[in-house]
Amino acid sequence: MNTPTLFDGDFVVDVEFDEFRRLKAQTHIREINDTRINRQSREEMIARRHAAIARLRRRRHEADEVEHEYWLRRRNNIHLVE
Repeated sequence: MNTPTLFDGDFVVDVEFDEFRRLKAQTHIREINDTRINRQSREEMIARRHAAIARLRRRRHEADEVEHEYWLRRRNNIHLVE
């Protein structure tokens, strides 16, 4: 028996089966996209968290330097007054 083609008049397409396959493929694509979006948002969140921690460390370091300079100036001014 020959394989039916689209040009044969008696070729019947199983619409329900094709619809099921299409829905299954769409669901799979949506799941893949959802996983990718979640991974991206998680990576972005981690990157933002690391950047925030780095900013806090820089600010704390700068604040320590400013405070150290303040006490040096204060000590030098006390020596000048004495």
